Amino acid sequence: MKNIFLIGMPSSGKSTLGRQLAKRLDFQFVDTDDLIEIKEVATVSDIFQYKGEDYFRLIENKILKEIQSNHKLIVATGGGMPCFHGGMDFIKSNGTSIFLNVQPEDLLKRIQKSDSDNRPLINKKTTEEDLLANIKKRYEDRLQYYEQADIQIDGSIDVEQILWLLDKIV
Repeated sequence: MKNIFLIGMPSSGKSTLGRQLAKRLDFQFVDTDDLIEIKEVATVSDIFQYKGEDYFRLIENKILKEIQSNHKLIVATGGGMPCFHGGMDFIKSNGTSIFLNVQPEDLLKRIQKSDSDNRPLINKKTTEEDLLANIKKRYEDRLQYYEQADIQIDGSIDVEQILWLLDKIV
């Protein structure tokens, strides 16, 4: 069976839903940010800080291209992964893609609740207004890539609904 790639903004629920889907489908769950951190022996934030975004995007793309087709994987991608170096083309040709579409205002709430500070392009230390503007800008810039997904779903959808949708197209 094809791999399933979950795409969307940071805090859209890719990792959470990915783990649930993997369990239900008896697939292996993979988070590309985790793979990058293992390969680089550094956090995503540290890679951005010390080596820059361009370097990170190259490593991210290399990790993506190492994912083999038809290995029963649920892959939670980094938020920008589909948007650089032909990432979305690779994703579409090597599996089924699902865009978890969460609106910027909801992303803001999720990010503010999160203990994680591992989102280098989203600075939680700015004002709420600036943080929302940053999220909206990234969302708008990336939407053209995300909308190419095989399935687009509202970010509040549950695993049962995703399984039903997958059954319809796979």
